[in-house]
Amino acid sequence: MTTISVRISNDVVEAARREALLFTRTLSGQLEHWVKLGQAVESAPGFTTERMRAALAGQLDADELNADEREVYEDSAGEALSRPLPAELAFFDALRREGGAVGFDDDGHMVRSLPGGGAKIIK
Repeated sequence: MTTISVRISNDVVEAARREALLFTRTLSGQLEHWVKLGQAVESAPGFTTERMRAALAGQLDADELNADEREVYEDSAGEALSRPLPAELAFFDALRREGGAVGFDDDGHMVRSLPGGGAKIIK
């Protein structure tokens, strides 16, 4: 069996740890179990991801989703919103290079980017 590493939120890992103890599974065994359950649910008759995908693409009003569909939609939307689009990355890179962008540095100070690079702490 080949394995790979993936990033999973701490909340999911902690929930999986608790469930793994209850069912005498390893952490990876619990996560694999949940993956298999998800696959089974998504392939069950009457359950489709088409409506959630349409809502995510803006082709269907999310208010038309049932409770189960909405839960999957909201999880997917949250994941999608947490990742910037390539155009957004390019825009913010240009803004940083030109100067004037405001944000926080690694030490938590509010800073303004300077033309050509570098940053100035805003007091």
